[in-house]
Amino acid sequence: MMTRPMQHKPEEILAAALSVFFEHGINVSTARIAEAAGVSNGTLFNYFPTKQVLIDALYVSIKTGIATATGEFDDADPIEHRMRQVWDRWFLWARQHRQAHAVVNLLHQAGLVSVEAQTVGRIAIAGPARVLDEANESGVLVDLPLGYLAALIQHHFDQAVASELDDHQAEIAFHVLWNGITQRTSASRSIST
Repeated sequence: MMTRPMQHKPEEILAAALSVFFEHGINVSTARIAEAAGVSNGTLFNYFPTKQVLIDALYVSIKTGIATATGEFDDADPIEHRMRQVWDRWFLWARQHRQAHAVVNLLHQAGLVSVEAQTVGRIAIAGPARVLDEANESGVLVDLPLGYLAALIQHHFDQAVASELDDHQAEIAFHVLWNGITQRTSASRSIST
């Protein structure tokens, strides 16, 4: 009796790539990724013809996961509430997917993701980005370039994840961030004695 060859799924290769990138960095060979996935290099290339295609697919997969985790937002909710929802949902995702969170940051820092994949990723997480845009357009945020504020938020968020904050600490961290990026009247800035 002849047995059928094992069928491999691209998701298994992506999961192996995620694990290998997390453990060994992003400069590993496709042969190492194929080995971790239990496939030949040729099989890997059947699904992902180049390492760039593999990197882009992994990036889009991670961004899609973030988009699914953050979900939809009710435009009728106050902007602070929606920003808090983004924070809470994304933070929960990052705690549950530490490898994916670390690897997507590695890919960003290394500049290895193609422009096309970055575009797909931005479209995938358009909901959270739209909340930030609305906060900016409404005048809630301090008068700094939006790109700077987005980078500040990302850094604050990454530090919260890296510090393994519990739920209560994550709530405090959000309020520290929110108070730092939003407009305040001079009366509300004064310290009570």
